[in-house]
Amino acid sequence: MARSTDVRLPVRSPVAGLRRRRLSFLEVLAQSVSALAPSAAMVVVPSIVLVRSGSATLPAFVAATALVLLVGWCLTQFGRRMAAVGGTYSYTAKGLGPVGALVGGWALLVGYAAVAMSALVGSAIYLAGLLGLDPSPPVVAGLGTGLGVLATLFAIRGIQLSARIALALEVVSIALVLVVLGVLLLAPRGAPGTAAPVVDAPVHWGTVAVGVVLGVTAFMGFESAATLGVEARKPLVAVPRAVLWTPAVAGVLFFAAAAAQVVLLRAAPLDVLTSQVPVAELADRDGLGLLRRLLDLGIAASFFACVTGSTNALGRVLFSMAREGVLPAWLGRTHPRFETPHRALALVLPAVVGVPVVALALGAGPRAVLTGALTVSAFGYVLAYVLACLAMPLFLRRIGELTAVPLVGGLLAAGAGVLGLAAAMAGASLWGGQAMTVVFLAALLPGVAWALWLRWRAPERLRAVGVYDQATASSVLPGTVPAEPV
Repeated sequence: MARSTDVRLPVRSPVAGLRRRRLSFLEVLAQSVSALAPSAAMVVVPSIVLVRSGSATLPAFVAATALVLLVGWCLTQFGRRMAAVGGTYSYTAKGLGPVGALVGGWALLVGYAAVAMSALVGSAIYLAGLLGLDPSPPVVAGLGTGLGVLATLFAIRGIQLSARIALALEVVSIALVLVVLGVLLLAPRGAPGTAAPVVDAPVHWGTVAVGVVLGVTAFMGFESAATLGVEARKPLVAVPRAVLWTPAVAGVLFFAAAAAQVVLLRAAPLDVLTSQVPVAELADRDGLGLLRRLLDLGIAASFFACVTGSTNALGRVLFSMAREGVLPAWLGRTHPRFETPHRALALVLPAVVGVPVVALALGAGPRAVLTGALTVSAFGYVLAYVLACLAMPLFLRRIGELTAVPLVGGLLAAGAGVLGLAAAMAGASLWGGQAMTVVFLAALLPGVAWALWLRWRAPERLRAVGVYDQATASSVLPGTVPAEPV
């Protein structure tokens, strides 16, 4: 007897409007690379960790790399099975349900927004150095405003263009950073400088925890390729590869850069270690003015790419939430020509630009704003990662594919994330970051309250949480029967 081919499929995908199946693997990879901004992280993050963690810096980077790789492996278990716009947020919904997903999604939004703010300030600082300007708060605020508008226009114009440009800029920037660090290492160094007591500060549990969390900030955004599940040509292959390859290669680069800076800054004056741009300051003092300018150009470009990558991911998570009905529907509309979530991206601009500009106007220093926003982003990302890792074994169990390895891996990744986050928050007073813990909790509270309100008063609006791309009647062979539009 012949089998029936009467298969019901939706007429329209829940995420219709985006440019489907257009991005190559390199363009998907470029999204993770640009959001991570490896060349900027290689220069900026090690010196921040050195100030906070001293001799625990290199072990902290090793631990951070291992943790991020484990989280990445957990995310690939989703990425091999579903193509989503919401990335980690959509993944979490498949294991923890809508309320857990909304909490994790809001934490992810906080992470994307805060890292974009940090990168915006970083790009402005290095651009000021390139132009020969003093990176004072007014200068950084002015340059940051212009860069924020430009990044949003790039994101609205289309991810293909911004991804290609970002990847090319990162390759050149990484090469420049490695050249500068190599030249500085080859230059003769004297006895330990006044920064040596900070660089060689003894190890304590609090400094290790803070170092690991700050080390994890260097990887923030590595998973953002998952937000391109609809737009990638082969999402079930390209997304998992990008999510794993990006932190693996970046971890090697970060450890090498951190080891080089331990050597260089141990012999430097304390004012170099605590300056806005320690590596660039070293290059200046060694008479390497041209390399300093090239470094400023590369890092400014890398930070700018991070702004575009983070806003791209942020806009797509908002788009996904709007399509599900948990946020206003107008955020789920796409540009008729560019097929990007232009309204969600336009909403992002005032926050990404306005918050750091207001902080600078109130008297905060540019480096303090950069570090503070980076810390808030780390808290948001780690919480989102913890929830996604907890969701992974539950998701596999639901579809009948759970084995011992993913169960242990998910629990281990989530447990390590919880311990690191709790220790960093508890030890925040050791490094003056208690205010950032309060800022993060205040930013997280509206999302948690909204999720609980929906669960209590409008549970029907939670039914669509976790939407992902689906085959439609027009995308398969004839003989299918369209279902009602989603």
